Amino acid sequence: MTELSSYVETIEDALFDGDVDSATSALKNAFEDHPNAFELAVLKAEIALEEEEYAKSLELCEKALVNIDDPEWEARTYSCRGYAAFYNDDPESARQYFNAAIGKDVDLINALTGRAIVHEHMGFYNAAMLDLDRIIEADDQDGQPFAIRGSIHVRLGNIEIAEGDLHHAVQMDPEDEESRLNLARIHALHQRTNPAMEALGWLVEKGETPEFVAPGAILRSQLSLLSKASEAALEDAETAIALIPDEPWGYLQAAASVIAHGVDGGKAIALLKQAESKVENARDLPDLWSLRASAYDIMGKEDRALELRKDTEGSARLPGYVYGFLNPVQNIPINPNKPIDIRALLDDLFGEAQRAPEGYEDLLRQIVKQLPEIIKEHPDVGTLHIDLPEAPGMVGGKRQLVLNVNKN
Repeated sequence: MTELSSYVETIEDALFDGDVDSATSALKNAFEDHPNAFELAVLKAEIALEEEEYAKSLELCEKALVNIDDPEWEARTYSCRGYAAFYNDDPESARQYFNAAIGKDVDLINALTGRAIVHEHMGFYNAAMLDLDRIIEADDQDGQPFAIRGSIHVRLGNIEIAEGDLHHAVQMDPEDEESRLNLARIHALHQRTNPAMEALGWLVEKGETPEFVAPGAILRSQLSLLSKASEAALEDAETAIALIPDEPWGYLQAAASVIAHGVDGGKAIALLKQAESKVENARDLPDLWSLRASAYDIMGKEDRALELRKDTEGSARLPGYVYGFLNPVQNIPINPNKPIDIRALLDDLFGEAQRAPEGYEDLLRQIVKQLPEIIKEHPDVGTLHIDLPEAPGMVGGKRQLVLNVNKN
């Protein structure tokens, strides 16, 4: 082994162990003895990538490519460039770089994995699957490709296949928080409470990423409510609040836990006020109406509860946050007499509800309010097409509200 090879191996071992400081120190020493070695230039770019200095890594990759005369190192550099571009919010460039890397080395697992990640991000699921299948065929002991493939199967609704991949991913990497959460979601949907709670245990107690730990804590809270453990449910909801204090979800679940205890309606109302303060428009959280109604029932204010239930429209938002793509109630209205979600409709029409012109939301409500009379006038209609008024900012120009009429 040459002196340069020894330096390279030392730096690579340090990076593999996650010891960036040691890798940086070894790289500095190596450059003193081999200032023009392209291998060290590539490793410098990879260290910048590890330090999440993506723009710097891209710049270093570009410089390194000028002097490389080895196809394997050239492929490695393009792969590094692909990851840096992707994490720098440029997936299209990342895809091109990964293609270039694979063009130089068709078996470079690092580049194949990166391209699969980019394709998943861009919604090119079939292309991602092709790369993932190649990776897994070459090495079935790495959890990451199973995790990515499982995530794609979740999005495609292939739940049984997804479960197998996610289970394998967690076995290979117990600290894979996203796979743990998705696996727990699948168990919960199939009413397998014990394995769901087992998967969530490590996630809630030791996980570090709020994006996965917070919905995991709320899911465990909901499972606790099924076994009437309202105190444990409240503790997990409070964990979620601590993780995502500026989002409404933990407060909603905490209120549900208090309501389940059936004693302190006032505390539930206070929690729901906190949830409402986290959104621009209370109508964006239909959950508020139904939970407030239940809280008022506990307080003996049945008339107020009935009024709230009548005014509720659309479907609950909390399950979508907790279950992600597996949301079990996405098309189930909270109030069957008001199934149309006006705020969601505004999101569809204008990109975001708050972008709608002033007065347009009230106009939609008037249209929806007239629907029963319109249906009475057309008793044999199966599908109702209603032209919606055009307005500035409307996505896609003139739009229609299309409703399938239930004859019952």
